[in-house]
Amino acid sequence: MKKKVFILIILILLIFPALTVKAADLVVYAALDQKTSRDIIEVFEEQTSLDVELALQIEQAGTVASKIKTGAKSPPRADVFIGGNSNIHASLAAEGFLQEYRSPMVEEAGIDRKFMDPHGYWSGWYLGAMCILYNTKRFNEEIAPSGVKPPSSWDDLLNPVYKGEVITSSPATTGSAVIIMATQIFRLGNVDAGFKYVADLNKNVRLYTRGSNGSIDLVSRGEALVGTAWGHDAIARKTRENLPITIVFPKDDGYEIGAASIIKGCKNLAAAEKFVDFLLTPTPAEINAKIGRRYPVRKGVALPAGVPPFESLSFVNYDHEMVAKNVEAWKQRWSELTGY
Repeated sequence: MKKKVFILIILILLIFPALTVKAADLVVYAALDQKTSRDIIEVFEEQTSLDVELALQIEQAGTVASKIKTGAKSPPRADVFIGGNSNIHASLAAEGFLQEYRSPMVEEAGIDRKFMDPHGYWSGWYLGAMCILYNTKRFNEEIAPSGVKPPSSWDDLLNPVYKGEVITSSPATTGSAVIIMATQIFRLGNVDAGFKYVADLNKNVRLYTRGSNGSIDLVSRGEALVGTAWGHDAIARKTRENLPITIVFPKDDGYEIGAASIIKGCKNLAAAEKFVDFLLTPTPAEINAKIGRRYPVRKGVALPAGVPPFESLSFVNYDHEMVAKNVEAWKQRWSELTGY
């Protein structure tokens, strides 16, 4: 009997290692589309022979940030957070969730330091601009006959003809809505004027979506007439799916610095630093531009057809530091005004 038990123990010891799953060398949270995230990670694995787990992929940076906060422990689940605008990362840094890291690739690649956190908590690796989109057929049939011109500015969205026809996003869950909110404050000159715009726009809003680009499907199907989204995502989907929408980049537009950051206390710090360095090299920038139509921060990366040069767009004087300091109070005020 003892001999049988001994043999059984030996068999268990021999089998158990084969059943044990090796921990990943790097764990990533991504606020990007799935294909861009996976293609970038695949190249990194090929170049480094490191095993990467994409533990969370959702195009809602605010949701990812909430996951980081609620999952904060020693050590945290993820090592790196990629995607989402820099304000989201700055907010995490201010609350003590990020690890300082300054990549040597910034100097090596000649990347403008205005795209980097001066305190070293996040690294900008792409740029994106907001857009207005509208259903071309519905506008031409329902709105144009009354003499109203197509929406081309933020103020155009306040026109009563769009009552119940505007789809935009919620700053509670996505950074794009924070940018839209802050853009109104900066272009109109003060906080009160910006929130008056928020209140006026709310009269026309049919739905606030959790993600940045929820308007694209609804406007394309004609369930709403006009919406806001990331320009690069709208262009990518219109090109890929031949969507019946017109895309406009308004004057005094808002833009994001898409960032990457390392989570404080992470298990795999060296691999995380290596991944941030990698994001600032040409290949990830090319993947991001080709699939996501996002603008690279480094020079020499070709843009796909149909994407207007970043320099051709008109941007508001956007104060990233002011947004980082006031974002939580502004989100609360937005919620009180809109009821969401």
